[in-house]
Amino acid sequence: MKILLLADGRSVHTERFRKGLRDAGAEVKLASLEPGEAVDYPIKRKSSLNSINYFLAGRQIRELTESFDPDIVNPHFVSGYGYTVAVSKVWKQKPVVLHGLGSDILVSPRKSFLHKWRVIKSLECATRVVVDSQYLSNEIKKLNPEIEPAVIPWGVEEAVLQIFLKKEGANIDSGRPRQVLIPRPHNPVYNNNFIIEALGDMVRKRRIVLTFPARGDDYKVFRRRCEREFPEGGINFYGFLPRREYIKFLGGFDIYLSAALSDSSPASLIEAMGAGLFPVVGDVPGVREWANDDSSILFDVKDKESLESGLRRLLSGKLNYRGILLKNHRKVRSEALFSENIRQTLSIMEAMIGRKV
Repeated sequence: MKILLLADGRSVHTERFRKGLRDAGAEVKLASLEPGEAVDYPIKRKSSLNSINYFLAGRQIRELTESFDPDIVNPHFVSGYGYTVAVSKVWKQKPVVLHGLGSDILVSPRKSFLHKWRVIKSLECATRVVVDSQYLSNEIKKLNPEIEPAVIPWGVEEAVLQIFLKKEGANIDSGRPRQVLIPRPHNPVYNNNFIIEALGDMVRKRRIVLTFPARGDDYKVFRRRCEREFPEGGINFYGFLPRREYIKFLGGFDIYLSAALSDSSPASLIEAMGAGLFPVVGDVPGVREWANDDSSILFDVKDKESLESGLRRLLSGKLNYRGILLKNHRKVRSEALFSENIRQTLSIMEAMIGRKV
C-alpha cells in the first residue's frame, strides 16, 4: 500500500505515525510545508500566512499525487492539509483518509464563517474521517451529521509503558520538590501563563519544579516573564528531543499538568498515564474520556485557586496515589497501544482499496 501523508513535518507525532505505517509494511511519503527530518517532499511556502499556503499548496499536491500515485491520501489537520486536499481535487481520483486532531475542529470553525466553511469543505471531500476521541467525533457530526468518524486514539509505545515499572514504588509526598511536566507549547490555547500565576507560590517554596517546552508563539515572552518573576529558579525549559530521548526524559517526572482551554484526547496525557505520571488536568470536555475524578486531579481552567488547591491535595499524600497510577497504566495498555492503533488505521485503508498492506 502506498500512502501520501500530509502533515506537520516538525511534529513528533507525525514522525511516529509515518514510522508506524512503514513498520507495518506500507510505503509512506510525507509531504509538508513545515521542515523536518521525516519530510520526503517539502512543499514550497509562498506566503507568510499558513492559511494562504494551505490553499496555494493544492497544485503541488496534485502534481505529487500524479507522480507518486498513492493508494491513499492521508492529510492530518482538517482546516490545514485537509483543505489543501480539498482544493487540489485529488479526492476525485484517490481515497482520502482525513485525520482530525483537535483545534482544527474545536477552534477553527468558531473563528469566522470562512474558517467554518473551509472545515466543512474539507470534511465533505474526505472518504473517511479519523479522530482520537468520541468528543471530537460528536463535534464533527454537528458540522456534518452524515459523517461517521472512526475513533482511534494516539497511543503509546511499549517503551513508554516500561517507565511505569520503574516508577511504581514512588511516593508523591516525599520531601523533595515534585517534578511537574507541562509539555504544551506556549500558545494562548494552552494557557501556560495561568499555570505560573496559580502555582508561583509553590514554585518559590520549592514544593514543585515546573518544566515547559522551549517552543510556541509566545515562548520568548513567557520565558522572559519566568526569568523576571522566578530569579531563583524552579522553572525549566527543554528543547526538541528525538523520540527515544523524550521517552527517557519522561521518566524523570512525577506529575503531568495541562491547563489547555480546549482539547481533544491529548496524546501527551495518554503518554503520561501510561508512563506513571499523575495527571493534573484542566476540566474541559475533550479530556474526559481519559481523565476523570477517579483517575486524576481536575481543575477549572479559569480558577487559579482550583489548580493550586488540587495540586496541594495531591501532594498531601491522602489520595490513593499508587492505585490511581496503576489503574491509569492498565487503561492505556488495554486501549492505547500505538502499534494496535496503527493496525486499526491500516484496516480502514485496506477496506477502502480492497487489499492488504
